[in-house]
Amino acid sequence: MTEQAFEAMVRQYEKLVYTVCCQLVHDHQLAEDLSQETFVSAYLHMESCPPGAEKPWLCRIAVNKAKDHLKSAYNRRMAVTERSVRSRQPQTP
Repeated sequence: MTEQAFEAMVRQYEKLVYTVCCQLVHDHQLAEDLSQETFVSAYLHMESCPPGAEKPWLCRIAVNKAKDHLKSAYNRRMAVTERSVRSRQPQTP
């Protein structure tokens, strides 16, 4: 895949990749970051993209990036912190 073909692929699928990430992580800023990571990874491995299969290839990379984030120790720690903060807040009747 040429650089020009890659740039065209990014323009064509950037919204799709963002949507896939956003649906999995439920955070717009994080979805933007994961979308960028997806395209960096795709760029580094663009020679392994099967011709004509750009869309499912990019979606699979995006899903894997999002799943990796959700499984990460950092994410688990942040989720525990958020739950503990919520549990300390006074309950309203």
